[in-house]
Amino acid sequence: MLARLLRAEEPSVFSHGPWEDIPNAELPTPPLRDGWGQAHMQVSTRVPRAQAYFDQGLRLLHLGWGAEARRAFAEAARQDPGLAMAFWGLALTRGAGGRFAAERTEAIRQALALCERATDLEQRYVVAASLLADKGPANGRQSFVREMEYLLSLYPEDVEARLLLAGFLMDGYEASGRPCPGQSYAQSLLREMLRTHPHHEGVHHAWVNAWVDSARPEMAQDSALRLVALVPEVGPALLGAGRLLQRIGLTGEARQVLQRAVEVDDAYLAQETLPAHAAPSAELAMRLLVTGCAEAGQYGEGQVWARRLRARVEGQGDGQAVVLSACVLSGLHLRFGFWRAAAEVHGELGEGAAVAERALLDGLRLYTRGLCALETGKLFEAERACDMLDALHTAVSDERRAEGRALCPRDVARVLETASQELRGALEARRGDSARAEATLIRAFRLERRLRAAGPAPFSRSARETLARVRLRFGREEKALELALGLVAERPGSGHARLLVAEARAGQGDFAEAGRDFSRFLELWRRADAHLPELRRARSFVAGRGHPLRLVGSEPPPPVGNTEGPVSGLGG
Repeated sequence: MLARLLRAEEPSVFSHGPWEDIPNAELPTPPLRDGWGQAHMQVSTRVPRAQAYFDQGLRLLHLGWGAEARRAFAEAARQDPGLAMAFWGLALTRGAGGRFAAERTEAIRQALALCERATDLEQRYVVAASLLADKGPANGRQSFVREMEYLLSLYPEDVEARLLLAGFLMDGYEASGRPCPGQSYAQSLLREMLRTHPHHEGVHHAWVNAWVDSARPEMAQDSALRLVALVPEVGPALLGAGRLLQRIGLTGEARQVLQRAVEVDDAYLAQETLPAHAAPSAELAMRLLVTGCAEAGQYGEGQVWARRLRARVEGQGDGQAVVLSACVLSGLHLRFGFWRAAAEVHGELGEGAAVAERALLDGLRLYTRGLCALETGKLFEAERACDMLDALHTAVSDERRAEGRALCPRDVARVLETASQELRGALEARRGDSARAEATLIRAFRLERRLRAAGPAPFSRSARETLARVRLRFGREEKALELALGLVAERPGSGHARLLVAEARAGQGDFAEAGRDFSRFLELWRRADAHLPELRRARSFVAGRGHPLRLVGSEPPPPVGNTEGPVSGLGG
C-alpha cells in the first residue's frame, strides 16, 4: 500500500532493509512466483517476461512488500529498458524520506523520458507519480490526488488506479478514534471495489488495513480470511490478516495465520539464501504471537516465541533488533507481573550503537528496576528511576530525526516519557496520593495513545490498565469499570482485560455480573498455564469461595529455555 511505503509508517525490527544500498540496475533477479496474487495491468511492452515481472511488482506494491516489488520492477526494466511503467514502479518503491530522493527522481525522470511509447493511461500514471517524486508525499499530496481523480474520470474501470489512490489516502485514525483526513474517502473507494472485484488480493489487503486500527475492525474479518486464501505465500498479507484476527478476538485463527507468516518468510529466506533481515514479516509476526500468548495466559509459549525472536536477530549486527527483541521478552514478563524476570533481560550493544537504541535499552532497564523497587517498598529508589527516565527523555528529545527503518529518537523519547509517567503514577498511588496518581496516569494514558505506529512499541505496562487498578484501589469502581470495558472493546480476546472488568464489577458489588465475567475470562484462558494465580482466583470466585481483590504475585516458574540466569518473582 502506498500510504505505508511512502510515509515510512511500517514498523520494523531491523534498522536496514534488504538491498537498500544497491542501485536498481544491480538488484538480483527474482523468480516469478505463484501464490503472490493475480492482479494484472496491461503495459506497453512486447516482452512477455517484462509484463510478468511488472505484474508481480504491482501485486507486491498493493500488498506492501516494497523491497520485493522493487526487485520485480527492476527486472521488468531489464527485460524491456523502454518500459516506462517499470521505472514508475521503481520510483514508488523507493519509499519515503530524503535518503533515496535522488533515486526516486532519477527513476521518474526515466519514466517520463519513455512516455512517448506509452499509452495515455500509462502517461497519466507517470505524471501523477512525478508529482510525488518532485514534492514528496506530504507536499505533493493534493496534486497527486487530483491527478489520480482525473485519471479515474477518464478511465473509471481501472481498478489498479482506484486501489493505488485508496492506498495513498489511508491516513489512519486520531488518538480519539476519529478518522484522519482521507481515511473515509479511501474506505468508500474500497467498499465499491469489494463489490466489483471480490477476488483482488490488493483490495482485501487495503480493506483490512483500513479497519484494523478502527473502533470496528470486525468490518474486515471476511477480507482477512479471504486474504489468507488468495495470497498464502505473501508474508505481509498474512501479517495484516493475522493482526486483524487477533484484534477482533479470534485468537486461534490469528495464531495459525501468524505462524504461517513466519513459515512463509523462512521458506523465502531459504530459497533466496538471504539473511534474516530480508524477511518482510516474520519478526513482526513473532511479536504478535507473543502478544497473543500473553492475552491467552500462555506465559510459557510466549517465552518460546520471544526467545526465538531473540535468537533470530542475534549475530545480525543490528543493535535496533537486539533492543526491540529484548523489549518483547521483558514486556511478556511484565504482562504477568514478574518484575524481576523483566529486569533480568539483558541486551548488549556495540560501541557504535545509535543514540535511540541505547536510550531505549537504558529506559527499559530503569523502568523495570523502578518496578522492582516499588514492589519491595523502596519508594526512594522508584522515584529515582522516574527522575532518570525523565532526564533520559529530555536528552533524547533533542536528537535529530531518523529516516527509513531506523529508530527515531523522538519516537523513543515519547516511549520513555510514557513509561516515566506510568511508573510515577504507580508510585504516587503507593504513597496514597490518589488525586496526583490519577492525574499522572491520565497523562500517561494520553501519551500512550499518541505513540506513532511506526515507532517502537511501549515497553511499559498499559497506562490505562494501571489507572483502572488505581481507581479500584481508591474506591472508584465505576470509573475503573469504564476503562476496563474500553480495554475489552479494543482487545476482546485479552483475558487480562476481561479479568479487570470482572474485578471492577465485583468491587461494585455486582457479583452476578462479576461471576459471568470471571467465567468469560476462564473461557479465554482455557489453555492458559495452570500455575498462573489469575486462574486460581477466578475459579475460586466462580465457585463462591473468594472475593476478587487486586491481583497478587507469585513465584513464577523458570522461564522456558532460560539463558539469562535465575528468575524470581515477587510476592503480592
